[in-house]
Amino acid sequence: MSEQRVHVRIAGHLGRWWVFGPLVGLVAAVAMGVRIFHGGPIGMADNGDGPSRMCALDTSVHVDKGSSWWFDFANFRYDRAEPQACTSENTYPGSGKWMPALARPLSQLLGYGGAIDLRAQALLWCALVGLAFAVFAVALRGRLLLRLLVCAALFLVVGDSVVAGYAASPFSELAGLTGLLLATVGAVHLGGTPRARLGGLLLFTVGSVTLVGSKMQALTMAVPLLALLLWSKVPVGRLTGRFSARVLPLAAALVIGAAGTHTLLFQMEAFKEINRTEMIFVGIMGKSPDPAKDAVELGLPADFGQYAGLNWWGEKAPQKDPRWPEVKDRITYANIGGYLVKHPGVALRIADGGLDDFAASRPDNLGSYPVSAGKPAGAQEHRLALYTGFLRTLGGGWVLGLQFAFLAAGAWWLRRSPDNPRRRAFLALVICLGGATLTQFATAMYGEAIENTKHLIYGIFATGLAFVLTAAAVLCTPASAAPGRGPLGSSSGTRRMTTTSAS
Repeated sequence: MSEQRVHVRIAGHLGRWWVFGPLVGLVAAVAMGVRIFHGGPIGMADNGDGPSRMCALDTSVHVDKGSSWWFDFANFRYDRAEPQACTSENTYPGSGKWMPALARPLSQLLGYGGAIDLRAQALLWCALVGLAFAVFAVALRGRLLLRLLVCAALFLVVGDSVVAGYAASPFSELAGLTGLLLATVGAVHLGGTPRARLGGLLLFTVGSVTLVGSKMQALTMAVPLLALLLWSKVPVGRLTGRFSARVLPLAAALVIGAAGTHTLLFQMEAFKEINRTEMIFVGIMGKSPDPAKDAVELGLPADFGQYAGLNWWGEKAPQKDPRWPEVKDRITYANIGGYLVKHPGVALRIADGGLDDFAASRPDNLGSYPVSAGKPAGAQEHRLALYTGFLRTLGGGWVLGLQFAFLAAGAWWLRRSPDNPRRRAFLALVICLGGATLTQFATAMYGEAIENTKHLIYGIFATGLAFVLTAAAVLCTPASAAPGRGPLGSSSGTRRMTTTSAS
């Protein structure tokens, strides 16, 4: 047997989905571990949000010798909190506590000190990344080289510094990023066999619940996620009719909606007031040429213009004014929305600033290294930052414009691909991710208007995923693939038509 034929047989064997998927998942998990831990672990310094998240597990940060509480260094160790230190008033509920909760026993198993070590959480993230890549890889079809290139492109997004730094951080964004990744790789199977669609729907639901439960900001992403479910069909068992095939997606939509409702009702009470206050005094009045006039139009005393640009946490904050109890009932999103409708120029100014924040891609005030790494305070890692470089080179406006061009092209192609359900699933997901980016941009810009780059992380990640899914739709959904032959189950659940000829 010639060497060329041996290579062809090896490539053919590796290209089979039950080999290709697990192999890609294993490589991705190991590569992510190397990316985070080789040369010393990296994470993300706390900006002050961490305590409310970690209090959900009754833990508080252990500040290493020479380190600091905020901004400069990543602190991985968390000890059991002092009695009564964590209450319902200073604890942020939601799915953000799931990852550190799972990391607790792993921390003990690995011999880390304290109650929880975020390095164990990063290891869990690597394992989940491996699972996600395996599920994604088995949905791809076509030439082996093209599938490998698409998986490599996905790793460039997931492993980029803008995303991977959250793996060993105390932020609930990690739950949202993980949920969005799992929902994405689950949704690509909604064009496979009935078994594949069912498995994909289950993973999509788990990911979506994790995402919308991570923090208040993520709630608006439920809109495109639910729209995708309304489009989907999962024909299994007796649920194979035109309408009955939509029963399971609708049930999943109810579960996701319930998770979002829980997040809305049980958020920290303080944030309801904080976010609206920041939007008025930082977002609207922060760069206004006449803050006093804006204050009056918003129903506030004219001299409240003195607080323009000052956030909730400063020494001179608006809520510290003695008249605050008399005016705080005017700090509402209805009031904010009415003002922006009357002043579209202000709304456009805020959006324009958001494009720069989107291109920045990651907060520049949060260090990546623990103090033991010997790096300067606030130093950030750039071990893998190609996606970051892409965003900063093109700029937020061009990147978002490119994404929505892909969205429009995907919608056009979706209408012209009635006989390729696998491609239709990829294209529908590209549209969904475009909607997720749009809702997150609007939420970050008009919901709070501070720390915009950090608050745009879900939209930034969704954009990167949309680019990869666009490439996958073009390269890895060939029309020649047998319709209905999905990767997560055999084709036994599909109806086959056979023809016989008389001799």
